[in-house]
Amino acid sequence: MKIERSSAIADARHVLESHAAGSEQICKAIVGIGKPYDEEVIAAHAALVAMYLDHSDHVVRQEAIWFLGSWGHLPSYASRIYEAAQMDPDIHNRAYAAKSLGSILRQQKDASLAKHLLDVVEDEHEEIEVRLSAYSSLLYAWNKADVFAFLIGEKAISEVDRNFTSQLQAWIQQQGEMPQVTRPKGIFHSLSHEWRTALFASGRSKI
Repeated sequence: MKIERSSAIADARHVLESHAAGSEQICKAIVGIGKPYDEEVIAAHAALVAMYLDHSDHVVRQEAIWFLGSWGHLPSYASRIYEAAQMDPDIHNRAYAAKSLGSILRQQKDASLAKHLLDVVEDEHEEIEVRLSAYSSLLYAWNKADVFAFLIGEKAISEVDRNFTSQLQAWIQQQGEMPQVTRPKGIFHSLSHEWRTALFASGRSKI
């Protein structure tokens, strides 16, 4: 089984390194490397997958976001995922990237990332779906209530808890210490069913 897995990873890596495959092959290769979850395999292929964050196909870009964020929880790629949340031309990808950042921020509190997400929440020129996704990520990272309600749009942006955002802004300005959440291997599988479902509501399930 281990030999078969190594061979499958090598084949998938070859597809990504060729830069000549079609979108469907690329997506299959990214998922093939990512699943089953193996922290070392994900870390070893992160740079290769990150190259596809700029692919012309929005589905391929979403797969790359999934690999690095929702599935891989890689803090070192949080800034790239945030760029996707800001700049991806596809609104659903921007929202998906914002959702993915909640998983990273939950296991490693970072003032800069929290500020970026808060800026998205407050950006009146951004689409509501993206703003709600950013806010739900902050709620999830700090284990607050109503995460799912905001994530699926049951609650409006006008219902944002201003006490929470004010406290968060104060912490960001102070760059204070926040409790860190220890990351066990395969942390994704400990997420609530609702959060996992919402993360993949706009695309194929990879759970």
